[in-house]
Amino acid sequence: MMKRTIQFFKQKAYEFRWAILSGILVGTSYIPFPPWALIFCYTPLWLYATEDSKSVKNSFWAAWVTQFLLSLIGFHWIAYTAHEFGQIPWSLSVVALLLFCAFMHLYIPVAVAAGTWLRLKFKLNAGPSLFIIAILQSLLERVWPVIFDWNLGYTFFWAKIPTYQLADIVGFLGLSSIVLLFNAWVGYIWLKQNFVKKALTQLSFLTLSFAALVGIGHFHGKEWNRFDREIKATIVQANIGNLEKVYAEQGKGYQEAITNKFVSLTAEAHQRFPGTDIFVWPETAFPDYLDQHLLGRKHTEILKQGLMQFGKPLITGAYSKDEKTDEKVDTSTFNGLFIVDAQTNNLDKPYRKTELLAFGEYLPFSERFPFLLKLLPFVSNFGRGNGPEIMTWNYRHEAIRWGGQICYEGLYPEFSRGLAKKGADILVNVTNDSWFGDHAEPYQHLYMTLARGIEVRRPLVRSTNTGISTAVLANGDVLQKSPLHQEWSGQFVIKYLHNSPLTFYTQWGHWDWVLLLLVLVTLITQGALHARSRRS
Repeated sequence: MMKRTIQFFKQKAYEFRWAILSGILVGTSYIPFPPWALIFCYTPLWLYATEDSKSVKNSFWAAWVTQFLLSLIGFHWIAYTAHEFGQIPWSLSVVALLLFCAFMHLYIPVAVAAGTWLRLKFKLNAGPSLFIIAILQSLLERVWPVIFDWNLGYTFFWAKIPTYQLADIVGFLGLSSIVLLFNAWVGYIWLKQNFVKKALTQLSFLTLSFAALVGIGHFHGKEWNRFDREIKATIVQANIGNLEKVYAEQGKGYQEAITNKFVSLTAEAHQRFPGTDIFVWPETAFPDYLDQHLLGRKHTEILKQGLMQFGKPLITGAYSKDEKTDEKVDTSTFNGLFIVDAQTNNLDKPYRKTELLAFGEYLPFSERFPFLLKLLPFVSNFGRGNGPEIMTWNYRHEAIRWGGQICYEGLYPEFSRGLAKKGADILVNVTNDSWFGDHAEPYQHLYMTLARGIEVRRPLVRSTNTGISTAVLANGDVLQKSPLHQEWSGQFVIKYLHNSPLTFYTQWGHWDWVLLLLVLVTLITQGALHARSRRS
C-alpha cells in the first residue's frame, strides 16, 4: 500500500512538474523576495496548459498545485497569525494555513481551466491561448474575493523598478496585468525557439518593451516632484505586546500602562524633534474612548496631562462610541481615528473604520443572525463606519485635509480613490501588524499600503505599533523606515501639493479592463476563424 502511494505521488509530481516550478517561481518572486522570475514565473504552468494538457480537469489541477505552492511560500505567516491572534494550537494553525492555501487563490486554476476549455472548444493554437489565459487571470484577480488582496504589480514598487510610477494611470492591478502579459510573451517566445530568427526578434521586442516601461516610469515619476507645502510629522512606535493589547481592549487592565508608555515615548520624541508639527500614533494606540462626550475619563486625563507638556496635536487610533439615546440600548464600539489638540479636544469628528476584518473585528452573518455572537463570544463585534471620510486640521490659518485609513483599508484602491476625490491632502494609515510575525507580512502590507499614495499621488504617513512605520511622498520617494518590534520614533518632513489634481487612475479606476476584454474577444474570434480555415 505504501509503495503504491509513493508511486502515485511520484507520478503526479512528474505530471505536474511545470506547475510545481511555477508555484515556486511565483512564491519566490513576490515580496519580500527579489523579483528574479517576475516576467516568466507563470510561463511553465501556462505552457503545460497550452501544449501538454489534454483536458480542462488536468489544467485545473495543475494550476491548483501552482496556487497552493505560491500561497504556501508567500503567505506562510497565516499559521503564525492563527496561533498568535486566535490562540489556536500550532497543529491546528498549520491546518488553517493549508486550508487557506487550498482555497484562497482559486481564480488561478479557474483562469487556466477556462483558457484550456476555449483552446479545446475552438481549436486554438498555443500562442494565442497563452495570452488568453493571461488576460483571463488578470480579469479574475480583480474581482475574486480574497482576504489579502495582493498582486504582482506591487513587486515593481518593492524592487524599486520605476515602472511602478505608472500606477497613477492604470493602478497596481493594471501593472499586474502587464506582468501577466509579459509572462505570456515569454511563453510565446519559448514556443518559437525552433525558429531562431523569429524567437530572437520577439525577445528583442520584449526586452525593449520592458526597458521602455522602466524609462517611461522614471520620467513620469519626476513630473510629481511638485510641492508647495510641508509639515513635520513624528511617528511614535511603542511596540506594545499582543497580550497587553488584548487585555486593554477587553478592559482587563494595561490601559494605564499603555497610555503612559505612549506619552513617555512622545515626550522623548518631542525633545529630539522640538520642531514637530503633529504626532501620529498607530491603530488603537490610545486604549480607551476618545470621543468629545467621553473626555474626562481616567485615561484621557493621563493623555491630556502628557500632551499639554509639549502643546502639539495628535493623530491617534482609539475607540469610539456614540452618545446613548436610549439607556437600555448599548451602542456599538468603533475602531476609530482621532485628531485632537493638546487638551484632547476633538479637532474634527473621528473617522471610524469601515472595512472590518472578518473574525477579527466582526463575525460574518452575525448582523442577520445575532445568536452567532453567543456561540462565538470571543470574536470582537465592532461597529462599521461610513468611510471614506476626511478629517480636517487647521494649521497656520489653512486647512489640511487628512484621509484616514485604518489597517488593511490601505489595501483597497477604491477606498483611497474616495479619499482623494473628497480632497485629501495627506493620507494617514494607522496599523497594528503585531499578529503577523517579522518575515514576510510586515513588508507585504507596507508596500501594498504605500502603493495607494502612488495611485492617487498623495503623500501617505504610516504609523504602526510594531513596525514598519514610514512615509511615502507623492513622487514615490519612501522615507526612513522604522525597525521591526522595537520602540522607536522618527520625524518625517511631509511635502505635499495643496489642492493637488486628481490622477487619471483616481478619476477612472481600473479602466483598462475594457481593453483587456476587447483583446480577449479578438484573440478568441481570430483564433477560431484561423482554426476553421485550417480545417477547410
